[in-house]
Amino acid sequence: MRPISSTLAALATVAAVASAPVQAQDARETEFVMGLMESMNQLSVRFNREVCGFILQDAEGNYYSTKVSWGGEASCASLPLEPGARAVSSWHTHAAWGLGYDGEVPSIQDVEGDMRFGVNGWVGTPGGRLWFVDGTTGFMTQVCGRDCLPVDPNFFPEEHGPVAESYSLDGLYQRFGRSR
Repeated sequence: MRPISSTLAALATVAAVASAPVQAQDARETEFVMGLMESMNQLSVRFNREVCGFILQDAEGNYYSTKVSWGGEASCASLPLEPGARAVSSWHTHAAWGLGYDGEVPSIQDVEGDMRFGVNGWVGTPGGRLWFVDGTTGFMTQVCGRDCLPVDPNFFPEEHGPVAESYSLDGLYQRFGRSR
């Protein structure tokens, strides 16, 4: 597993050189998400269910998650936010590896859902990747690559071809062979 400092440096480098704008993330949010996703990805893979929620920030600037929601093999709906709460970002896992399901990248629905809700997103994959989704542009970047989060022992690497370090929403549509 890559140390947090290396992960943060990698995110900063990707953000600096990416051709599309990427909203910089607070290092404390990234560190919080890494810890959260390490435990949630492991449970998600074990039970083959997506897990999701929202990340909030208190008045002192500390990050915390809403109560965890358990979904199915390929979907998850977060619980509604408490009145007055404002989500900083969403987060979810992609459950266990499944033959024919390209779970190593955020889905089109993941990205468009974050954009509709007006928040950034974080996605953990069965291969142990962590993605950051810019909720304004739809641009997504790997915060850390394969094996940085707990991995499904049945994971079959790159079943759907190589996984790029980043995608635009249009690039994601191309990966899934769909048009907008």
